[in-house]
Amino acid sequence: MKDQTLIIEYADFAIEELITYHKSDDKRYKKLKSNATFLHDLDGVMAILRAATNTSGLSWYKKLNYEPLKYGLSGYSSVRIGFTSKYRLIFEEFDGGIRIKLIEINEHYGDK
Repeated sequence: MKDQTLIIEYADFAIEELITYHKSDDKRYKKLKSNATFLHDLDGVMAILRAATNTSGLSWYKKLNYEPLKYGLSGYSSVRIGFTSKYRLIFEEFDGGIRIKLIEINEHYGDK
């Protein structure tokens, strides 16, 4: 049986457009679309996600800092975008971690 890869869905067109085409008219991502370092790091994170079979394997990548979130973001998980980046990719997990929905990219509260 062939290993299944992580199923990745998008919550809205803005995040899909940023990730896929490095473009977005959404005000949340306006400054990110022209940040070459961020986009390079985002591509790296997406390559890891696309190669993963489920979210439990993400903890092997220490630079991602994969973690289930708490408090106001309870029910979501995140990975760091870039080793020294202040941004993280927020997602919701389904089906035991074999399917995720990318919700948004935001600044990590500890880095502001």
